[in-house]
Amino acid sequence: MRESILLMNFKDKKQLKGIQMTAFLLKLKIRMVEEKDFLQPLGYLAGVEGIEPSGEVFEGPAPAHEILVFAGVSDAKLQRMLAEMRRNGIKKVDHKAVLTPTNVHWNTIQLYEELDKEHQALQKGQKAHESGSAEADA
Repeated sequence: MRESILLMNFKDKKQLKGIQMTAFLLKLKIRMVEEKDFLQPLGYLAGVEGIEPSGEVFEGPAPAHEILVFAGVSDAKLQRMLAEMRRNGIKKVDHKAVLTPTNVHWNTIQLYEELDKEHQALQKGQKAHESGSAEADA
């Protein structure tokens, strides 16, 4: 499997172009995942050997946010990609993941649900931390 990034549900053209250009410079392959393929295993979409398509076609409502999945990308290159995105002012992607043995058989919808839970928990933690700081300052 070649180092690649799966992109799902990207509507912001400027954000998408920025991610594509950064990936190109780092020699990362981009795979745009169409909505109809949201029920396919992530490993299949990333080209992992031995993972077969599900045969299902997604027809439901798309997730509310964009999703970015790093597949087979070294940690150093992943960190560089994220740093370049920040440096170039590319709009942050809150729902991002690395393809792992745990999620390789998940589909886009399952991954999104898990990432959204994590994102909401982080947001609540930040809000609790911020309100705690405000009380300490008072």
